[in-house]
Amino acid sequence: MLDHALELQHRFENSVSPEHRKQRGQVFTPPEVARFMAGLFGTIPREYVLLDPGAGIGTLTAAFCERVRKLSSPRTVTAHVFENDAQLAPLLRQNLDNCRRVLSEAGHNFNYILHAEDFILASSHGLNGAQLFDETGFRVECNGVIMNPPYYKLRKDSTHAKLMERIVHGQPNIYAFFMALASRLLKQDGEIVAITPRSFCNGLYFRGFRHWYFDRVALDHIHIFESRTETFKHSNVLQESIISKVHRLGSPSPAITITTSFGADLANGLQRCEVPAGDIIDNSSGDYVIRIPEGEDDREIMQFVESFPLRFAETGMRISTGPVVLFRAAEHLLVDATDKTAVPLLHPHNVKPFATLWPLAKNGKHKAFRCCEESLRLLVPTKNYVLVKRFSSKEEKRRLTAACFLGADFPFPYVGIENHINYIYHAERDLSEDEVYGIAALFNSTLIDRYFRTISGNTQVNATEIRAMNFPDLKLLGRIGKQVKPAPEEAEAVVLKALGVTGPLQNCLVGT
Repeated sequence: MLDHALELQHRFENSVSPEHRKQRGQVFTPPEVARFMAGLFGTIPREYVLLDPGAGIGTLTAAFCERVRKLSSPRTVTAHVFENDAQLAPLLRQNLDNCRRVLSEAGHNFNYILHAEDFILASSHGLNGAQLFDETGFRVECNGVIMNPPYYKLRKDSTHAKLMERIVHGQPNIYAFFMALASRLLKQDGEIVAITPRSFCNGLYFRGFRHWYFDRVALDHIHIFESRTETFKHSNVLQESIISKVHRLGSPSPAITITTSFGADLANGLQRCEVPAGDIIDNSSGDYVIRIPEGEDDREIMQFVESFPLRFAETGMRISTGPVVLFRAAEHLLVDATDKTAVPLLHPHNVKPFATLWPLAKNGKHKAFRCCEESLRLLVPTKNYVLVKRFSSKEEKRRLTAACFLGADFPFPYVGIENHINYIYHAERDLSEDEVYGIAALFNSTLIDRYFRTISGNTQVNATEIRAMNFPDLKLLGRIGKQVKPAPEEAEAVVLKALGVTGPLQNCLVGT
C-alpha cells in the first residue's frame, strides 16, 4: 500500500510547483517513517475510528492500513481524512480506494470519509465558549489520530489564529493547532501519533499550548532524529522534527520511551531507553517544558545541572534581549564609528567565546549606532555584561556561545545591542570581571551546552529558558572566572573541576 502511495506522491510532486507546496506547508512523510508511526499505536480493537487531519496523499493512513492488514482476525476501520488541496484530492481518493481493496482482500473492512475542507475551521467549534460538539462542527470521537500536519507560521490576525487564541499566542505555527484540536476528538485512552517540529516542547509562544495539550493527554513515546536534514532530505526541510505518541488521559504514563535514529532509516540502529516521566516533563517553573535526553549521559547531565542550588534569577542576574531591531532603527544606523555621536553596535558576529570583537567588518553591516535623545531607549549603559548569541546555524555543533563584554574596554557611554543577542547583567550592581568570565565559562562549557539541548529543540536561545535554569551561585562563578580570565582555553577543565564533575560524567563531557 505504501508503494502505491509513494507512486501517487511522486505524480503529485511532478504536477505542482515547489511554491504551491511551500505555501500550504506540505511535507510528505517518508514510507519508512510512516510505518514506524503506525507501529506505535497500541492494540487495535475490532471497531476502530481513525483520524488523519492533514492527509496529503494519504501515506500515514496507508501505513496504518498496512498494519491492520497483517492482523489475523477481522477489523473494521473507519477513517476520517481531511485534505483541502483540491489538486491532491483525486490522488488521495485513489490511495484510499486502494487501501479499501487491499484490506478487503485480507478479510478486513475499510471505510473512509474524505473531508475536502480545512480541519481547523471544521473542528475548532466550542473553543470560544460554545458547546464542543455543536451541530456545525466535526464531532467524531476517534480511537486514534495519525498526522503529519502542515508547518507554517500564521499572522496573529488570521482567522485560524483568532479561533485558537486561547491556546497558542504570539506568532503561532499551524501545526500546534492540529495537535490541540486532535486531542479534543480522542476517546478515553485514544492515541495520537504525530510527526511535528520539536519547537512546541519549550518556549514562551507554545507555553499555553503545552498546558492545554498535556492537561488532556499523557506523553508515552518520543522519537528523535539525530540529523535535521536526513529525515525529509527530498523536501529540503531543515526543521528539527520529532515523533510523539500520547494517549487521552485515563492514567498518566509513569515512564516515557525515547527512541533515536540518525534519519529516516528506522529499521536499523534504533536506540531505545525508558525514562521516568518526571525527567521528561518539567513544570517546576510553570512552563511545562518537555526535555528530551538522548541517552543515559544526557540524563546524568540533566540531574547534575538541576542540582545547582539556585534558579537564574535567584543569583541576582538578569537576562534581556538586545533592544536594537535593525529595520525599525534604520535612521540611527551608522557605517562606522567616526561620527561624534556614534557608539558601538554589536551583532552576533561580534560575539566570540569569551571575547567581544568590535569593530569587526562583516558583509557591510553597520558598525555603529547614533546616540541621541531619540535613540537612548534603544541603548544600554556601557558596563560589564555577558553576551549570548540567540541563534546558532542549523548544523552548528554548539548551541551556546557567550562573550565577555567589559565596560573598561569600550570608552563610550552607551552601547547598542542587536536583538539577535541576549545580554546578562546584575539586577542591583555591576558584575565583576571575574563574574563575567565565570558566567561566560559556564555558558561556553560542554556541560551547559548539552543540558540546553535537552530542553530546547530549536536553534534559538530564548531568555525564558535561561531564566528557568538552575545555576551555581555568583561566588563560585567568580572563582571560576578568576582562573579562566588569564587562560580561557582552560575553561572547560576549570569549570568541571570547580563544579565537582568527576567519574563517568566527566569522561563523557571531555570526550564530546
